[in-house]
Amino acid sequence: MQNYELLYIIPNQYTDDEAKKIKEKVDAILKSFGAALGIEEDMGKKKLAYPIGQVAHGYYFLNEFELEDGTKLAEINNNLRLDKEILRAQIIVKQKLTPEQIEKAKKHEAARNKMMKEAAEKEGTKQAAQETATHTAKTEDKKVNIKNLDEKLEEILKSDDLV
Repeated sequence: MQNYELLYIIPNQYTDDEAKKIKEKVDAILKSFGAALGIEEDMGKKKLAYPIGQVAHGYYFLNEFELEDGTKLAEINNNLRLDKEILRAQIIVKQKLTPEQIEKAKKHEAARNKMMKEAAEKEGTKQAAQETATHTAKTEDKKVNIKNLDEKLEEILKSDDLV
């Protein structure tokens, strides 16, 4: 059996409930061709990278399935492509992951996210220090300007031209 991954987009014109019914319809299509469904993920409503027709947002769904007869893959692809309720669909061959590999990938992703967060915090600290230095420099400029103003005011008051 070969493992496949199907990613498809349902246009934004449908409600959440209608999108779930369409998802069930896609699952039925896969089962009708003898596919054994695996992991299913509702990736939610997202903006498309570029508008397709007049559609700029869609519901993204990801299905993994196994199929014994690879010749049926073309028929599945045609059914999905011709379905008016599905904006785009793509099927790829995917290596099946063991539960250990999935857990390892999740740990790796969590560690990566933690490192990114720490780096962002460090960057935020650097940015705050730069803003403080900039603010201090501006304050010193203001002090210099105030001194100049005081000196000019003294000159004006000492002059005999006051009317």
